[in-house]
This record gives sequence, structure tokens and C-alpha cells, in this order.
Amino acid sequence: MEQDRIKDKALYFAGILSMCILLVSVAYFFFLRTIQIDLQKSISLHYTGENGMASLEVEVIGDDLNQRVQEFLDTVLFEVSPNTNLSNGDVITITATYDENLAQRYHYEVKNATMEITVEGLQDRYASLEQIDHDYLSAILDASETYVWDHENDIFSLNHETSKEEQWELTRLQPCYGAFLKSKSTSASDRVIQIYQLDFKQNDQVFTLYYLVCVPEINDGMEIQTQDIFGERAYLSDAEIESGDYASYVNRVFGQQYQIESIDLSALDESE
Repeated sequence: MEQDRIKDKALYFAGILSMCILLVSVAYFFFLRTIQIDLQKSISLHYTGENGMASLEVEVIGDDLNQRVQEFLDTVLFEVSPNTNLSNGDVITITATYDENLAQRYHYEVKNATMEITVEGLQDRYASLEQIDHDYLSAILDASETYVWDHENDIFSLNHETSKEEQWELTRLQPCYGAFLKSKSTSASDRVIQIYQLDFKQNDQVFTLYYLVCVPEINDGMEIQTQDIFGERAYLSDAEIESGDYASYVNRVFGQQYQIESIDLSALDESE
């Protein structure tokens, strides 16, 4: 019996010792050990603008991190220098500031609070219309026309008084003129515009207006930012309409800010 009691006590103390070791290990793992946080691996870089005129936004990525690390990363602020008119090949410095008290409390060792990054991947503007890829230009004009069909009700209601009982329908969409507008300023993107004649019909009534659609951010990345396409009514003079001199209207409205090259829409259609 005495041996059994000794054996039970030994097992009891062994169990207590094991639990103490486990608790100490858990405490060390969660509260005492130093954890390295590499900020360079915890950020994503988002450039806005094109080669020679870009800026950088730094964003923390941490969806797969535990709540405590995410709480710390949410305190981090980034300063980029320089951060205007960036070009491919530029070396920029990203400096992070963070809650140092929180870092000490959680035993975080922050790495790469200051880092140098070489700018790359920025798109270039086209020097002229002839540099634009044929398929890309066709896709731009198609996106322009799709914008009109998608917004036909808004276009009509903003330009013609009507009642709820009236049922107007866009029955004709005729491209009249297109142009590549190369910005004279680094603050505005290059764009392609197209003027349409729109005929809305209800019974025997016809309402005609001229509408200009603008597709901005044209560059050699050959992407179409459909969310940025916009349109406005083109207020052509009677003489411009009668003579089909849409180029004069575009030059009158955009000539000071852009170099304008007309697009041969008929040649573009024939080549498709």
C-alpha cells in the first residue's frame, strides 16, 4: 500500500509538473517570445498615373494574419519620398511609423521600417495616334458605343423634358467623329473621344441630339477603364451640324488642353 501511495504521489507531481511546463510554454509562445514582423512582406504597392507622372500608395495586406498582428499593422503609417512624377527606374524611400508601445507590449521586432523601392511597371503614353494598336483602338470605340447604350435613358432624361407616360426609345446611334486627345499637361490623361448623333423616337416624334463620349487613360497598357468612361452633350452650332464640321467643335472645346488627331472611322471599319 505504501508503495502505491508513493507511486500515486509521483504521478500526481509529474502531472503537475507537466501542466506547469505546458503553461510556461504557452505563456512564452503567446506573450513572451519575440516575433519578427517584416513590413516589406506585409505591404502592397499601388501606382496611380503613368510613367513620368505617377504616384504611389502603400497598403497593408494582412487578411491571413492573427488578430493581434493585424491590430498592430493597423497602426502603421507609410510615408513615400519622393511621391510625385515618378518614372520607371526611380528609387524611392518608404518610411513606416507605428505604435512602438504596442510593439513592445506584444514583443514585436519590426524589420524594414525603412526600405528603398525601384519604380517599375508604369505604362507609357503614346506619342501620337499612329502608335495606338488597331485592335486596342477598335475596342476603345466599341466601349464608347456600349456606354451610350447602357446609359440611353439617363442621356435622354438629362437632355429632354418628358413625363412618365412617354416612352422614348433610342432608335439610331450614328458615330460622326472620333479623335485622339493627347494631353498637354501631366495632370490629365490622354483620351479618345467620339461624337454620336442620337435619335430618340416616340410614335411619330423624333428628338435628335449630339453626344460626346470620352474614354480616358489611354496608354500602352492597352486597358480600358470602363468605370471612368463619361459623356456629355455636344452643343454644336447649326453651321457645324450642317457642314459636318465636328472637328471645329472639338478644337473649340478641347484645343487649349489637348493636341487633337482625328480618327478615320471609315478606314477603321473597313479594316475590321
